[in-house]
Amino acid sequence: MGDMVSNTGEAKIFDRKKRILFVVDGDASDLYYTGMLLQRLDYSIYTTRMAEEALDVMRFAVPLLILTEASLPHMSGVEFLKQIKQDPKTKAVPVIVYTASPDPSLKDMCLRAGCAAYLRKPVDPDELYAAIQKATEASPRQYIRLNACVQVIVGDETTVEGPLGGDCVTALSENGMYITTARPHVTGESLAITLFLGNAKIRCEGVVLYSFIGNKGPMGAPGLGIKFSRIRPEDRNLIRAFVKKELTQDIAQRENGE
Repeated sequence: MGDMVSNTGEAKIFDRKKRILFVVDGDASDLYYTGMLLQRLDYSIYTTRMAEEALDVMRFAVPLLILTEASLPHMSGVEFLKQIKQDPKTKAVPVIVYTASPDPSLKDMCLRAGCAAYLRKPVDPDELYAAIQKATEASPRQYIRLNACVQVIVGDETTVEGPLGGDCVTALSENGMYITTARPHVTGESLAITLFLGNAKIRCEGVVLYSFIGNKGPMGAPGLGIKFSRIRPEDRNLIRAFVKKELTQDIAQRENGE
């Protein structure tokens, strides 16, 4: 998972290969919620409540993307956006504005100033993830990929050795999964899959997109990347609900008007 980076303003915190998202929000509760959510989406985060501080940090560290509230202390989010776009060093950085403001003219102001997307609070994880992917990736992912630890059986349940055969889902989305397993399978192979989500038991089919043997896979473990080839719509909905629940578990978000 990504690291939550505090607003220390020190250059050394950005000395890493992973690119960082800036989150700027004057509301401490919303800042915490959004930062935690983005961490769970596997981004590294720098957070601050003030646009001025973010501008100061950007003198030596240019982020992958900036997510800012429109209403900020001192400098407004719109003015912050304009300054980003006027600086040759940062003008190419995509900026997403998210806000609880009911002002109907604000969206047009932000879009004219060059924001990549305009979202309303409370922000939906799927909507936020899609906006970030669209703004930052040449081939955006359509579905959230959750780092997970989910029990799974690959193949016929009656032939598996042991209660679950030793396999485990370590990344899960509506479209497919990554399974850590020591049993090799070839690319293009079709597999029966039984997935356990809490009390739910999902039976579906998938095709192997890629595979790793030995210690060449993620985290030095062998495994398979699988795309669902046959899954019931209601089971896909169960996966979507599970992913959203895991992403937002133990972090609170206020409702509009509170």
